[in-house]
Amino acid sequence: MLETNETATRAETSASAARPLDLSILIVTWNSERWIERCLQSIPAACDGLAYEVVVYDNASDDATLARMNGNVRILRGPHNDGFAAGINRAFDASKGRYLFLLNPDSALEPGALAKLFAFLEAHPHVAAAAPLLVDEEGGGSQREFQLRRLPSAGTLIKEVLGIGKLFPKSSARYRYRDLDLAEPRRIEQPAAAAFLMRRDVYNAVGPLDEQFSPAWFEDVDYCRRLAQQKKEIYVVPGAIVRHFGGASLEHLSFARFTEVWYSNMWRYARKWMRAGEAEALRWAIIAGMVLRAIAALIGVRPHGIARGEAIAAYGNVLRKAWERWSPDSSPSSS
Repeated sequence: MLETNETATRAETSASAARPLDLSILIVTWNSERWIERCLQSIPAACDGLAYEVVVYDNASDDATLARMNGNVRILRGPHNDGFAAGINRAFDASKGRYLFLLNPDSALEPGALAKLFAFLEAHPHVAAAAPLLVDEEGGGSQREFQLRRLPSAGTLIKEVLGIGKLFPKSSARYRYRDLDLAEPRRIEQPAAAAFLMRRDVYNAVGPLDEQFSPAWFEDVDYCRRLAQQKKEIYVVPGAIVRHFGGASLEHLSFARFTEVWYSNMWRYARKWMRAGEAEALRWAIIAGMVLRAIAALIGVRPHGIARGEAIAAYGNVLRKAWERWSPDSSPSSS
């Protein structure tokens, strides 16, 4: 059963009540005590005069996340971890703004960031959604390689799985928008959903996020594909800056669990959007990729901080699930 923080709900300011809300800021939390206070504190200056509300859907955090939420915040509490897509959909159902801003709790908005995104969409009614430019926590380094990508083809995903993009960086230049001049707003295909503004009528037209991509990853790629299918345009607005730590959700997941979910959702995306033969080619690429990663881990090449045995076990688990075509018995366990 969903619990609502009624006190926060009743705490709407008279200014907000006197005019339609420009903006609903939707945040999904799960054991986010390290980030949420900083995130919420950055919002007022980022909105710069906009009438807004903040709706937080908490995925059954068992830390101090809820205690660190101050101010006029509507809190929805789920009984268990429903995942990012489900959390956004529940938050949307409780929201009222003309625009929706999806925001990860491990982000901090720079002053005026949301006002700039809002003004851009107001001035360009044909544009469905806009993203700020993500930078690292210190604000000095762009996260464009993480944030901005073209929609993946089967070939793109196969190269990613086999590590070809790392061995031959030029092969992934187009996919990762390395050719994109960010001196001014540019049309893009797929920004990360860590910070993403869209019109309410667009969400209503395209529909909710696909909750099968649970608990996270590839739901934003899927949504951008659905936007493109309906010929909806997305822009990045470089003048709007958001500091993004990145990887916060991984703090509470084991390496094995993350690896399992990542490749399962990649396969789900491929089956949804690609021809059967392309999805099958990706499955075999995942099998080969896990073999290569296991061999690399055996000789000492593995992600930082991950023990050899842990890495080999994680890759072996994904290999088995891919071999079985992610049958119901081999689907990702609930988080």
